[in-house]
Formats: sequence, C-alpha cells, structure tokens
Amino acid sequence: MNETKLVIFGLITLVTAAILLWVLDEPEILLDKEIELTIALGVGLLILILDRRADRRIHEMIHEQHLLIDKMHKKIDEQSELIKNIQQKISSSSSSSSHEGHVSSNKGGS
Repeated sequence: MNETKLVIFGLITLVTAAILLWVLDEPEILLDKEIELTIALGVGLLILILDRRADRRIHEMIHEQHLLIDKMHKKIDEQSELIKNIQQKISSSSSSSSHEGHVSSNKGGS
C-alpha cells in the first residue's frame, strides 16, 4: 500500500511541476525533466503492478496447494482406516480359526 501511495504522490508531483514550469514558461527544462520523471514513474508503476499480480498469483497457488494437501491427507486417513480394518479382520479370523483348531483337536483326542 505504501508503494501505491508513493507512486500516486510522484504522479501528483509530476503534474504539479509540469504546470508550474509551463506557467513560468520554461519548456526546455520541462521537456527534459518531464521525460525523465515520466519514465522513472512509469517503470516504478509497472514494477508495482507486476509485483501485486505476482503476489496475488502466489497466494492463489498456495491456496490451491493447501486444498490439494487437504485432499491427500483425507485419502491417506481413509487408507489408514482401511488398513487397520483389514488387519483387525485378519487377526480376528486367524485367532478364531486357531481357536477352532484347538477345540477340534481336543475333541478328537478324547
């Protein structure tokens, strides 16, 4: 925001200086200094605009990456839950089948 105020102040100063020099009838000074100031302020304004656009684009990219990371995190959580469920089913089925095998071997031995 300070850069914008500075550029606006520079433009106002440029216009004021141009009007004063024109009123004082100093056109050769006006042309040299006006061109230099206009070029300097134009370049400054261009840099400011490009910086603002780049800043906004970077913010948008960060937001998009944040959303993508959130989606990936949710998928990883879902996969982790599925793996836990599968492991619980495998461990419960293996413990129940070993229990059944133990029970049937005791019945056959008696």
